[in-house]
Amino acid sequence: MDPRLSRAEQRWKLTNPRPVAGEPTTRQYFRVDHPQLGTALVVLHPQDQEGEASYFEFRALQAYLDPLLRVPTILHSDDEDRCLLVEDLGSTSLEQRLVACPEEEQTWGHFAGLMLATLAGPLSLGAPGHAFFMERSFDQPALANEWQACRQHFFQDFLQRDPPRWLDRMMEDVNASLETRAHFFTHCGFHVRNLMVHGDRLVVIAFQDARRGPATYDLASLLFDAHWDWSKEAGRALMEPLRQELGWSQEALVEELNLSALQRTLKSLGVFGHHLVHLNQPQMASALLRTLRHLRGHFQRLHHQDGVLACEHMLRLAEERFLKG
Repeated sequence: MDPRLSRAEQRWKLTNPRPVAGEPTTRQYFRVDHPQLGTALVVLHPQDQEGEASYFEFRALQAYLDPLLRVPTILHSDDEDRCLLVEDLGSTSLEQRLVACPEEEQTWGHFAGLMLATLAGPLSLGAPGHAFFMERSFDQPALANEWQACRQHFFQDFLQRDPPRWLDRMMEDVNASLETRAHFFTHCGFHVRNLMVHGDRLVVIAFQDARRGPATYDLASLLFDAHWDWSKEAGRALMEPLRQELGWSQEALVEELNLSALQRTLKSLGVFGHHLVHLNQPQMASALLRTLRHLRGHFQRLHHQDGVLACEHMLRLAEERFLKG
């Protein structure tokens, strides 16, 4: 057992620590019994230089978001141990709530849409330009790196093929356009597994990668989620609060959303390809297939027939690989 966990137990009078499984991360999570609250979570950040940065950045982001967005409350902290005690939000993600209660989809979509409006509105307007999370941006080098990761992990490692040349050229244009639009506070992982249902409210977690990006980046992440297919009605509930906050026409919103969706979807394919090929996580198969179907939908909306045909071919290749594996 990490001695920092023992010190946290003694310092904050906690008992019965048990590990909490989650997405792959360098942080360790433990659910503990708390004398007043019932349960809470101990979060241990790595004590190397990278862990130090993530620890203090998390604290700063939590303090910035907390007045306007529902985020986990930090109950106690120990800077020397890089240890946090945070409120326990339970284990019901938005994905799990939607699976259990699909009739609530439009309601939760509206709540998530209000969060998107807050991210692109007050939290973007109020962000100091020198803040670390606004100094890191979706610029062309960052976007090019994500496209290169997709080329490597999805196309070359998973499909064992190079992407079509026209897609390379298209992504150069998409990334160049998105860089000019990167003026807004973006969560960067805004999807149904990073939104928790706590009572009748949504709570945002995993915001440590926040940076400056396009207004529609987080909308694209959630609307074209790898783990949930939104109905048309719920999709409109997601989009409308953001459109009103920005004061954009529907056409202007959709124009940028198409660009963000292409970039974000291809980035996700690279991530899932890496998890499947290099981390041996077959549970990512359904997410990859859904993401490919999203990509096909993007090309259909753009009336890009070569893209639609390429996605049909990639879907067949992926399904064949999963059947063999």
